Amino acid sequence: MTLLAARPALALAYFTYFGVLGIFVPYLGLFLDGRGFDSRQIGLMLAIVTATRIIGPAIWAGLAERSSKPLVVMQLGAVLACIGWLGSFINGGFGLLLAALALFSFFWTAILPQLEVSTFLFLNNDTEQYSRIRSAGSVGYIVLVMLGGWFYQLYGSEVMPATALAFLLLLVFCLFNLPTLRPDYDATAASLSYRQLLKHRVLWIFMGAALLMQISFAPFYGFFTLYSRDLGYSGSQTGLLISLAVAAEIVAFYFAGRIMRNRSYRTLLGICYGLTAIRWLMVALLADSAWLLALSMLLHAGSFAIAHSCAMQFIQQVFPKAQRGRGQAIYAGLIFGGGGAIGAYLAGLSWQNGAGAAQTFIFAAGFALLACLLVLTLPKNIANIE
Repeated sequence: MTLLAARPALALAYFTYFGVLGIFVPYLGLFLDGRGFDSRQIGLMLAIVTATRIIGPAIWAGLAERSSKPLVVMQLGAVLACIGWLGSFINGGFGLLLAALALFSFFWTAILPQLEVSTFLFLNNDTEQYSRIRSAGSVGYIVLVMLGGWFYQLYGSEVMPATALAFLLLLVFCLFNLPTLRPDYDATAASLSYRQLLKHRVLWIFMGAALLMQISFAPFYGFFTLYSRDLGYSGSQTGLLISLAVAAEIVAFYFAGRIMRNRSYRTLLGICYGLTAIRWLMVALLADSAWLLALSMLLHAGSFAIAHSCAMQFIQQVFPKAQRGRGQAIYAGLIFGGGGAIGAYLAGLSWQNGAGAAQTFIFAAGFALLACLLVLTLPKNIANIE
């Protein structure tokens, strides 16, 4: 018996999932810096941890497809992620912390792809309703970013493990209160072959552009809190800046369904990726001005929210119903796993303990510009994989 109705349970699941990321993503660099690691070690650790997201989603998606029980897969992943996260409380050096974070990240990949598929299934592929439920995740992110900045200022970076664990446990509670949704497709349907996937040129143009975009985001995700600290911003000010980005994201998610209506992926993604290149140049060259840095944060509405909504709808459109879990897994593994790992490693090499901060964000702008140019080669009309 569940304690929550379906829509509130889905919204709260997104809230807690992205709430955990609101601690993990912005403040992990500060946490690792507090443990005494240099920028190369931080970049390497972030890259290895992120690389678990390359294979993890495919393994969990395969398990969900074979069992037709995506909810059980999410619940199992969340419980095991909690267990893996406990290792972050131990200050046992690089190897132990890397193992703990890698385990956490691998189990963590069981959750979001199946949550996305389940949400679209419950909402009958209504993009507008999805965007509104998904915006609860952005609210969770913004709440934890603000709390994280405040906690860091008061208690230092070692407060991060306990704060994240509290929200991890809340996420477990939410997942055990989600409705059981039965797939509306034949679970025994033949899987797509690698040949079918490889010959879909448009899919790989889209994936290539998204990969370049994720590489461009790595300096922001991994090092922005260190960057803002070195520029003299306090923990609370940094939290406020990131929260401003997520506030713009919330507004964009709310209106994403309307914005995407009757517009091509090529046009929308071209604009979003182009704005991202401008955003990283502003962070690189104008970050001494709090107002201009804040303005750059507002571009997150396009660079993430609208771009992500387009990506989710693209996968729903291109992949047949029985294979959408696989589509989400390919996207999560290749883009968030592969792109995130490559970007984190390159950012760690370029950062040079802060001396190369500006050049790193300029490189990020270059990757975003390449993504923009690539996505403009997409056709106006997108065909399904057959």
